[in-house]
Amino acid sequence: MVSDLAKSYDPLGAHAEDPYPFYAEARRREPVFYSPRVDAWLVTRFADVEAVLKDWAGFSSVNSLRPVRPLHPATSAVLAEGFPQRPDHVTSDGEVHRRLRLPYTRHLTAPGRIRGLEPGVRTWAETLVDGFAGAGGADLITRFAKPLPLRAAVAMFGFAPDDVPTVRDGSEASFRLGGVDLTEADEVTAARAVVTFQRLVARHAHRRRAAPNGDLISDVTAALADGDGPLTADQEAELVTTITSTFGAAHVTTADLIGSALKLLAGHPEQWESLCRRPELIAGAVEEVLRFEAPIPTMFRRATRAATIGGVEIPPGADVLVVFASANRDEERYPDAGRFDVTRKPARHFAFGAGVHTCVGAAPARAQARVALRVLTERLPGLSPVAGRAAPSRRSINVRGPLRLELSW
Repeated sequence: MVSDLAKSYDPLGAHAEDPYPFYAEARRREPVFYSPRVDAWLVTRFADVEAVLKDWAGFSSVNSLRPVRPLHPATSAVLAEGFPQRPDHVTSDGEVHRRLRLPYTRHLTAPGRIRGLEPGVRTWAETLVDGFAGAGGADLITRFAKPLPLRAAVAMFGFAPDDVPTVRDGSEASFRLGGVDLTEADEVTAARAVVTFQRLVARHAHRRRAAPNGDLISDVTAALADGDGPLTADQEAELVTTITSTFGAAHVTTADLIGSALKLLAGHPEQWESLCRRPELIAGAVEEVLRFEAPIPTMFRRATRAATIGGVEIPPGADVLVVFASANRDEERYPDAGRFDVTRKPARHFAFGAGVHTCVGAAPARAQARVALRVLTERLPGLSPVAGRAAPSRRSINVRGPLRLELSW
């Protein structure tokens, strides 16, 4: 029987803007429950989320990013004009997962790779600030939080400057499909952007096959498509799937991390002032933002066998929604968990998942957020919110961050 609390769960409606009071109530009253809205069992406590994530054999990742409702038929028809969807390292298990993940971990963890990225990120951040610092105020999501990680991701993957509108629009559209309640017309528009992005990635993969140049697309193509002949249809589809999905995650979630950091710090001016005075606190502040406002608030898993989580029986084949946003504020794990505090001693959290599926882009995301805050504390120490201007959050089950943030200085 579905409880009243479970029936009330509405992640894209009533609980979209501020889900945390609901999650706190769930942790107290019903930490594992079945939600008809998302057709999955929600897991809200830290220990239970950890148990699910570490049991990759018992809780498969094949449905990690499944939509919360079926796509419109017209949307599916447009997507059929693109490339067939294949598993990527987020939506696969076992040996397939290891094979698909390996080129990203090799590239992103190569000696000096992140250190080599940071000077460029700092230059780009400085250039962005130069463009609006004299205005005395701006929407820092549009002018800073979104373009900075987009530029970093474009450089890492090896896209050309002329590709930016296509890769930006297509990757952002992919996060809206299935994770946001859209009208049919808006969904079809998003699907067209996704297909255009796919076709661009396919062209790049063919070029890197012939002439690799050391960027991420080259490394992934070489690792996943052995040989020197033309790409097969299956190789092409696999490369398109993994590159488009990973590129989107690389910049969309990092933009949300930087945006949430600015929103939280602007709302806690004494903590912003502390960072300006003591830049050594910035690394810990990034971890606190990740804990307090996880850019990826939830992710699905599928039970491969009967299991008991938090004393609740989960039937085989059932979908489970692990709620990182709730587990990261679990009072049993973090003292005064509902308080944002940049001086908190960093502790493990689920902003980047856990276990074999820990996010491959965690290191560059952290590095970009640290550089972003360092530049802004140096250049715009007087940051403060603009009175009366709302900072709404995304209405999405997959990603969380402010859509706009008007700040003055």
